[in-house]
Amino acid sequence: MSVESAGGQPVPNDAYVGGSGSPLLLLHGIGGSWHIWKPVLKGLEARHRVFALTLPGHCEGPDCAIEGDATVGGLADQVIQMMAARGVTSAHVAGNSLGGWLSIELARRGFARSVTALSPAGGWSHISSFEQIRKRFRLFFALMPFILFLASPFLRFAGFRKLLGAETMEHGDRMPADEFRYSLRAMVKTRAFLGLLRTMGRDGPVGAISPARIPIRIAWSEHDRVIPFEKFGVHIMSSIAGAEKTIVTGAGHVPMYDEPEQVVAQILEVTTRTEREEAAAVHGSLAA
Repeated sequence: MSVESAGGQPVPNDAYVGGSGSPLLLLHGIGGSWHIWKPVLKGLEARHRVFALTLPGHCEGPDCAIEGDATVGGLADQVIQMMAARGVTSAHVAGNSLGGWLSIELARRGFARSVTALSPAGGWSHISSFEQIRKRFRLFFALMPFILFLASPFLRFAGFRKLLGAETMEHGDRMPADEFRYSLRAMVKTRAFLGLLRTMGRDGPVGAISPARIPIRIAWSEHDRVIPFEKFGVHIMSSIAGAEKTIVTGAGHVPMYDEPEQVVAQILEVTTRTEREEAAAVHGSLAA
C-alpha cells in the first residue's frame, strides 16, 4: 500500500517522505503511526526534506530487529539503520511522546543535528508514576479492539471524536473521521506495545546528557493529561544540561491536530537557529 507525498510521488505506507532541504525526521508516540504528523507536514516541507517514519513493531511498520520485547534503545538503533537505508546519516529530529524520548536517544547517539521533543516520554521522577501510566496503557490496549468496533459507527460525528480523544487531544474533532479510525486501528495493530511497556520501566527514565552537544528543545503541551510536566518533565529538564523548555499552548499530549501552526513554529525555530549557528561556526573557522 502506498500514499503520495505533497510532490505527488508514491511512498510506502510505513513512511512519508516529502519536501526539500535539510533532512528532518519525525517520530510518533507508542501505538501510533506517521499519519499523526499530517497536519504539520506541509509547513515543515517548506524548509526540509521530511521523513515521517512508522516505528518498528507498529502498524504497517517493519518488525523490530531484536528478538524478544522491544526497547527504546533498540528502536533508536533501528531508526538510524532505517534512515541510513534512505541515504541519511544525520538529521534534525522531532518526536512526540515515545518519539520524543527516541529523539533524545538519537541525540545521545550522534545522529540528531537538533532535537525538538514534544511532551517526551521517559521523564518520571518516581517509578510509581510510570507504573500508573503502564497500568492505564495496558488496560487501554486490552480494550481497544472493543472500542474500535463500538466507536466506528459514531466517528463521523465531530463531537464524538472530541469526547473519545479527550485524554490525548484538546480538539479530537479536528482529526478527520477516517484518520481517527486509522489511529484506533494502528493502536490495535501495534505488535511492540506490551513489550515496550515492560522494558520502559527497566530502561528508563531518560539518562543524563551533560552537556548536550546539540540544541535540544523540550516543548510541553499546556494541557497534557497523559504525562503532565510536573510529574514527567522535571526529570528530563534536569537530566539534559542546556535543554530549552517551551510550552505548546492550548494543546493536549498529542499536539499536532490541536495546534499545528505552533508545532511547526516550535520545530522550525530550532532547526533554523541550528543551521544558522552551524554556518556561523564554519565561517568563523574559515576566517581564522
